[in-house]
Amino acid sequence: MSSAKQILIPVAAGFEDMEVVICSDILRRAGCQVVLAGLAPGPVTGGRGLSLLPDQTWENIHETDYDLIILPGGMGGVENLEKHAPLLASLQQRTRRGALIAALCAAPGLLARQQLLDNRHVTAYPGVLDPLSRQYHYENSAVVVDGPLITSRGPGTAMDFALTLVEILLGPEKRQETEIPLQRSTY
Repeated sequence: MSSAKQILIPVAAGFEDMEVVICSDILRRAGCQVVLAGLAPGPVTGGRGLSLLPDQTWENIHETDYDLIILPGGMGGVENLEKHAPLLASLQQRTRRGALIAALCAAPGLLARQQLLDNRHVTAYPGVLDPLSRQYHYENSAVVVDGPLITSRGPGTAMDFALTLVEILLGPEKRQETEIPLQRSTY
């Protein structure tokens, strides 16, 4: 693999279209190598009807080759990701190693159900996580970074989430270099 940061985004039927597109686009603009991995061969359709042809299938990737795995939301997509035992095993291993995992929208719920949020500060789409849980510390924020775990609320926070990932992986200068051409509003 090249020296560029390697990002893995597993995609399953029902994924949140905006989150996959925005995250993969922003990270590619920053110079990262982003691989969309389908759980099975062929196109995958998102919750809003976007059809993607993943770069690889999960069985053809080596998760340890990736600097970051991003779990997109979309209730249907997350339900399908959660049925994929090899992905769940990979998430368990990454958590034990302290490797970077990012999850947004409904995906932090998958991590909670797998007992991977213990004592972490997190956020998610409203209603996905219990704000009073003793398992984790819920924050009502757009993006929450707690060590190797980065969480975000949903489609509306996907750009801030992706830019935060750029900053974590490549530094604040690269974030600014990536963000300025996007002509983001400052109000």
